[in-house]
Amino acid sequence: MKKGTYGYISRMKLVSGLIAAAAFGMAAFVYFSGLHFFPAQRTMVAIVTTLICIPGAMALVRFIMFMRFKEGSREIHDLTEKTRGGVPAFYDSIITTSDKSYVVDVFVASENDLIGCTSYDKVDIPKLEKHLNDIFTLNKYKSLNIRVFSNADKYRERLVTMSERSGSDNGRALAVLHLVGRISL
Repeated sequence: MKKGTYGYISRMKLVSGLIAAAAFGMAAFVYFSGLHFFPAQRTMVAIVTTLICIPGAMALVRFIMFMRFKEGSREIHDLTEKTRGGVPAFYDSIITTSDKSYVVDVFVASENDLIGCTSYDKVDIPKLEKHLNDIFTLNKYKSLNIRVFSNADKYRERLVTMSERSGSDNGRALAVLHLVGRISL
């Protein structure tokens, strides 16, 4: 599943867990089979087993990271899909900073605006908006208005306004969402 589609977090939990289990299962099989069939080559068997464990360990770390978060709200997804028109959207975003990680259910971008909606109570919206402003300013998006909502009704009002004003050219909006994807887990 592609990053930015609804259900990405749930899919990454499943895929990462399966990859970790398969890699560690394969490592155990290779290790015990190697000891049985090549008892004189213990060091080589251990090296091969360790090399098999590396992708499993990376998948386990990814699994643990994604287990901390839940999938975005289905209601916000449905609201966005009904309202956004031709404005592009990016779902299930996890923005990490040096202090904290923030889950945003959806980001929607137009020519000069980026709005997001989160269903998580613990998101410090002013800090998140400042972080996003800093990132986009560093990437030469100085005239971008960034706003994150925790209230679905206010988000919907803003989304309606954006979809009415949006044109057929979504080039800059897609570039903005591409950058959101690059800074998201």
